[in-house]
Amino acid sequence: MKTFVNGKIWQWPSPAAEDAAHTFAQWMTVSDDGEVLDVGSGDPPSAVETEDLQGALVLPGLHDSHIHVSMLGESAEWLDLAGCRSFDDFKELLRKYDAAYPDKAWVVGIGWAQDELSSSARYPSRQDVDAVIKDRPVILHRACWHIAVVNTKALEIAGVDLTAKSHDVAHGVIDVDENGATGILREDIVEKHANEPSLDLRVKCLRNALQRCVSSGLTAVHTNDNDAWQVYTKLQKEDSGGLPVRVHLTPSIHELGKPTIPLPGACDGLVSCHRMKIFSDGSLGAETAALRIPYKGTENKGILMNSDEDLVKKISDATAAGYRVEIHAIGDRATEQVLAALRAANVSPEKRPIITHCQILGEDLIAQMREQGVIGNIQPSFTVTDASYVRKRLEDTVLPFSYCWKRMLENGVACAGGSDAPIETCNPFQGIYDAIYRHKPNRPEDVLLPEERLSFAEALSLYTRGGAFAAMEENYLGQIAPGFCADFVVLRQDVTEDHATLVAPDLVESVWVNGRKTYQYDRTAAASRAQHDFSNSLLPGKNGPRRVCRCCR
Repeated sequence: MKTFVNGKIWQWPSPAAEDAAHTFAQWMTVSDDGEVLDVGSGDPPSAVETEDLQGALVLPGLHDSHIHVSMLGESAEWLDLAGCRSFDDFKELLRKYDAAYPDKAWVVGIGWAQDELSSSARYPSRQDVDAVIKDRPVILHRACWHIAVVNTKALEIAGVDLTAKSHDVAHGVIDVDENGATGILREDIVEKHANEPSLDLRVKCLRNALQRCVSSGLTAVHTNDNDAWQVYTKLQKEDSGGLPVRVHLTPSIHELGKPTIPLPGACDGLVSCHRMKIFSDGSLGAETAALRIPYKGTENKGILMNSDEDLVKKISDATAAGYRVEIHAIGDRATEQVLAALRAANVSPEKRPIITHCQILGEDLIAQMREQGVIGNIQPSFTVTDASYVRKRLEDTVLPFSYCWKRMLENGVACAGGSDAPIETCNPFQGIYDAIYRHKPNRPEDVLLPEERLSFAEALSLYTRGGAFAAMEENYLGQIAPGFCADFVVLRQDVTEDHATLVAPDLVESVWVNGRKTYQYDRTAAASRAQHDFSNSLLPGKNGPRRVCRCCR
């Protein structure tokens, strides 16, 4: 048994006193197998082993309820286009990457945004890419991941008719002009032809990504990674001490029936699988999110990835196989279709279906989510990076029900918080900060729907109790209490006293999972690093500028 003393340990009120305020304990005892035995204040019980918290704030384990850990790791190997401010920048970065990595079968990049490349917001074309690289395929993702530009070589590999004026493709769009295919692809068209990284490279990328997650303060990730069960279990066996965080793996519906997919309920150490991911629409930045009212000034309502019948079948197939379902829906038309499909597939509230993103809703949709027991898996940082685009692209009648986290909670919709990393930072404290403030750095007056700001406790709950509820593990995760797993985070500053410190560098002192320390802040390494540089730190994000520390990105 181990006793943690001299702490400021966050305590949620009991369910019977839901309106009561949170409190703090001073000590807790943890069993050798990682269970919290007792929590209290005053004189702690005697113990063989004692950890002095030295007055530090201790928070319950933090979940990222929507992340792509594999992409987070792999993207570190890709061309980073996030700083491009012109087509000249775009081509120069591509040219340097081509010279630096001549042996890569595919050149893969991410981070461009058309609004940053030119004042006319022109999309890049295959001709732009061909001007730099012709002899090997190139796919460059927009920052939202829902749109990409490819070169002619990539289109040829995919079997695309370059001169056709229209293309009949499932789950996406190939943009054309008077000369044929432009090279812009919306949703899933060409990426499946790109070479998969080797198992060893995937293990390396996952290891690095998980280290980023735990050093940010996470104790659990709910991750949508394809064909990843083998990679996580291999990593868990190879690394001394196992994984640094809990991994709730969410494979995609197209993996259903594959021999490599884990069975529902599979659990191997800290890796488990209970639900399956389905896409219903695209993204706001790519104007492929499916809306009930067209995008401002256009007739475009976005893209539904499935017919009504196909979506019902996908949900039915997943639930019949024993999986819970998590469905990507950004636009209100997509959410409307998803809710109808859940009803048609007889998915009961007890199964806790999840709609991920919930960015554009309506009063009717919020009521249906509550009645159907649908969890809203939300990304608070989108509120900040999307604000200018929301105002630019959505009609005024839609705005009051956009990114309406407070309204959802007050209307009884259970919500969990996530990042969608690598789209946004995997740092949960940035997400908590954005849920509270909803404005860009140094722009406190520019708040998107200020009435939707959350309190600190509400924001923290998204990443603790909300994440545990989404995982259906609320009886042993999400709080520091007797009988719960000893998952917690020790901080170097008291963010309950000064919320601005949520975005302070090097905030996390240590992370504990199942009573085992999986991360410890290294003061020596921190002292040797360059000072955090936030100069010109607003780089293009998925739908607008995002905050990036230039020495940490």
